[in-house]
This record gives sequence, structure tokens and C-alpha cells, in this order.
Amino acid sequence: MTAFLIDQQLPQSLATFLDVRGHQPRHIKDYPGGTTMRDRDIARLADAEQRFVVTKDDDFRVAHLLGFPPRRLLHVTCGNITTRDLLALFDHHWAALDDAIASCTYVEVNRRGVVIHDLT
Repeated sequence: MTAFLIDQQLPQSLATFLDVRGHQPRHIKDYPGGTTMRDRDIARLADAEQRFVVTKDDDFRVAHLLGFPPRRLLHVTCGNITTRDLLALFDHHWAALDDAIASCTYVEVNRRGVVIHDLT
């Protein structure tokens, strides 16, 4: 079971999707003041709670690659997409994504599939 912290530009229904699949998601909106939290505070919170940051924000990728928080990142790079299509994308690639998050620190999901960027 993996824990996730979902950034505000992604829908809360993504947390439900992950919860149904046996993971421990929290959406940033679940935290007091979460929607006004700065990226670095979100990254630190995720690390403190041992969660993947799930985001579309490229700033998290840059921080991760430079060795700053977050330690674990699930980067969604599918561009603008409806919630329904986003959930369908996660569902379609779920087996590969579930395997990747079990052993990797930086995983990307895009319209073509799952990309593993580094191993733990």
C-alpha cells in the first residue's frame, strides 16, 4: 500500500480512485490551508508523511531531480484532460503504474503510459 498527496490541480476523485485500489490518498484540500500551501511546503509535508506527491506541476519535478523534496513523485503529464478521461487513463495503465510506485521514486504517467525515471 502506497500513500499519496494529491496536488490541488488534480481532482479529488483521483483520491477516491486510489483509495478503492487499496492505497492511502489524501488531497491537499483535506489539509487546513492546503489550497494556499506553497509547493515546497507540500513537498515537505508529503515527505514527512511518506507520501508520493501526485501533481501536474513541473516545479515538483525540478525540485526532485535537484535532490530537494519531494522524495517521491508521480508526475501527471497528459496536459489538459477531463476528470473522466484522467481516471480512465489511470485505470488503463493501472497495472504498470501500481508496479512502478512500489519500487520507484519518480514515476510519470502520460497519455501513452507509465514512464519510470529512477529506482529506489
